[in-house]
Amino acid sequence: MKIKKILLISNDKIYLKNRVISNEFNDTLNIIEAIHNHFNLFIISRSLKKKSNFTFKFKNKIKRFYLKSIFSFRKKNLKIFMISITPRNFLLYFLLCKFSDTVKGYVYLRSNGHLEYKSKIGTLGYFIYDIMYKNIQKRLKIIKVSKNIISKGKVSFLIPSELDSQWLKKVKKKKQLVPKLLYLGRYKKEKGFFSLLNLVKNFDFEFKLTVAGDDNIFWNKKKNVSFVPKISDKNKLINLYDDHDIFILPSFTEGSPKVILESLARKKPVIIFKDIKHVRLSLKGVFICKRETGSLKNKIFYILSNYSKIQRMMKENNLPTKKKFQNNLVKILNDLF
Repeated sequence: MKIKKILLISNDKIYLKNRVISNEFNDTLNIIEAIHNHFNLFIISRSLKKKSNFTFKFKNKIKRFYLKSIFSFRKKNLKIFMISITPRNFLLYFLLCKFSDTVKGYVYLRSNGHLEYKSKIGTLGYFIYDIMYKNIQKRLKIIKVSKNIISKGKVSFLIPSELDSQWLKKVKKKKQLVPKLLYLGRYKKEKGFFSLLNLVKNFDFEFKLTVAGDDNIFWNKKKNVSFVPKISDKNKLINLYDDHDIFILPSFTEGSPKVILESLARKKPVIIFKDIKHVRLSLKGVFICKRETGSLKNKIFYILSNYSKIQRMMKENNLPTKKKFQNNLVKILNDLF
């Protein structure tokens, strides 16, 4: 039987030792878990010296790959799965192409890289990313999480999800005295973090905002804004959603944000801004507003006034699950063999 080898290229820092793998991002581990159950998996990434937030023990072999190990692969049979296009990933891909006559595989696009690079370094960033994208597309097929991501030719769509039975368990009703708002994500400009804090500081009503998901805080603490460090425990994360009324995602650019699925799984309405209206899809319970204090305030009060009705509508959502995501990913990768 032919051994199915896949080389995973990631820009993440990954800890790999004694059958334990760890990473700062659970979605990356979700991908690794799916692939390693069906293929001989080799990983080329930056190294993480200590275990991080997200960890799992694996049964099948996962090996760290070094460029000097290129000859352990068949010269004309190098299969690649690349997570996101970054300068480091692009350089590794370029070197691998020099070693191997035939490189096949997929690149998994989790966000709109063109817009992301543009938001970080301006118009030049758009063209830098476009050069990397066009070169990689010559040999690797595209898997993308959103139709809003720029691509050419035939592509595969794959909606990432980490929802399991714990996430989908029954929600306990809680009555709040004041509106409790939640933001969960990185404290980055492109994620709209600072934009959200500027919007809520002008609210003329009583509220509480919890900001979670990062350890770096660059903001003067306010009495109605509380900061929570990174949470890696699933039950604690579920309890965090359950303890709030509305989730706000203020990003300027997004692919397929898992926080929306998590919030909807816990029957918590979501507010997004027009910049990322494409992520709404046909999901019930996701509301779009202008990036203005007045518009955000009106949307919050509309949701609170119709909360029970909105939660009943959210029960109609057919949310993608972790199991379905992993099965679909493996099905796509099997086409390489």
